[in-house]
Amino acid sequence: MKHLNRTVALGAAIALFTVLSPALAEGVGYVNKGLVGVGRIPASQKDKFGETFGSGSGMAIDAKSWARDGAGYKGSLWLLPDRGYKVAGTTDYRPRLNTIAIELTPTAPGAAPAAGQEQSGVKATLVDTMLLTDDNGADATGLDPLNGVRPAAGDMPILPQADNGKLSLDDEAVVRLPDGIMFISDEYGPNIYRFSADGSLMSATQPPAALVPMRHGKPNFASDNPGPGAAEPDPKDPETGRQNNQGLEGMSMTPDGKFLIAVLQSAPRQDGGDSGSTRRNTRALVYDASDLAHLKLAHEYVVPLPVFKDAKGKAKVAAQSEIVALSDKSFLMLARDSGNGQGLKDAESVYRKIQIVDLSAATDIANGPFDAADKP
Repeated sequence: MKHLNRTVALGAAIALFTVLSPALAEGVGYVNKGLVGVGRIPASQKDKFGETFGSGSGMAIDAKSWARDGAGYKGSLWLLPDRGYKVAGTTDYRPRLNTIAIELTPTAPGAAPAAGQEQSGVKATLVDTMLLTDDNGADATGLDPLNGVRPAAGDMPILPQADNGKLSLDDEAVVRLPDGIMFISDEYGPNIYRFSADGSLMSATQPPAALVPMRHGKPNFASDNPGPGAAEPDPKDPETGRQNNQGLEGMSMTPDGKFLIAVLQSAPRQDGGDSGSTRRNTRALVYDASDLAHLKLAHEYVVPLPVFKDAKGKAKVAAQSEIVALSDKSFLMLARDSGNGQGLKDAESVYRKIQIVDLSAATDIANGPFDAADKP
C-alpha cells in the first residue's frame, strides 16, 4: 500500500487478522460482523532511531501475547512499513519492523461506540523497532533500484540494488514463525526474503522467470519511482514480469505451517498488467516450506481479481492488498480500489472487500510454459 495519512488506522486490519489468524476449517461459513474498533498512531510518532513512524503495509500477530483483560484484550503485533514515506520518488529509508502493543476494547456487533469514543477502541503503542539488514549485516534501503542488479552469490539469486550499493527492499507482507524467523515479501523483485529473529537476511526466493521484471531483455527491478536526482527507467514500465509497484503484496503461511502462499498485487505485464482495467488475472504462488532455506514452488494458480465501477462508472480491477491462508487450497483476500482517500483527488473509496478464494478446482500452472521468461 502506498499512502501517507496523518495517522495510521489499525482497526479494520486488527479485526481481520486477530479473528482469522488461528487455524480455520474448510467447509464452514464466514460472517463479517462489522468493525469492532479503531486505533491510531500519529505520523509524528518517532521510533528509537529518531525517525518518524512511517506507514504500515503488512502485519503479523504475536498470538502468544494475546489475553483477555476484563471487557477487552491485550497483546502485540508486528507492523511492517514498506519502502518508507510517500514522497516524490523514493528515499534512502532503512527497512524495519515495528512492534506494536495493543489494547482492544471491542464494540459489540451492531452497536455504536459512545460519543467521542469512535476512534479509541484500539490503543496502539509503538514499543520497539528492528532494522532489517542484508546478508552481510549492511543497511538495506527503500530507494528504487534504477538499473542495479546485485549478482547471484552462493544460494542468493540476483537481487535489486540501489545506486548507493544497498539492497533495495519494498517490503509488503510479513510472516513471523514461532522462533522469530520471518518471511517478508517485496515488490521490487518480486522476491520472498527470509530474515533471522534479529533482522538479518538469511535467504531469498526469486519467483518464476515470467514474473521477474524485464527491460531490453534483461532483469531490471526499477519501479519508476527514482530517488532524488535519479533518472527514470527506460522504458518506464517493464516489458514483461510484474508491473511497477504490483509485486508480492499479500503473503501468508498455512495454519499447518507446511505451505507459504504469496500473491501478486495484480496481473503481470504480459497477462494484462499494463492497464488498470485489464490487470485482472493475477498469480498465486504456493511454496512448499518444509525447507525454510529453500522454498520450493509446489503450485501456481491464476486468480481473477474483482471488477468494479469507479465513481465515474468506468470498469476497474481491484488489486489485492493482503491475504490470510486457510489451507494450501484456499485463502482470504482483501481487494480494494486505489488512488482514492483523504487528501487525494477522489476522497471516497468505492471498493474494499474480503473474499474467499478457492483453488481446489483451479488449473495448476506451476513450472509450465507460463512460468518461462517468454510466454508462449
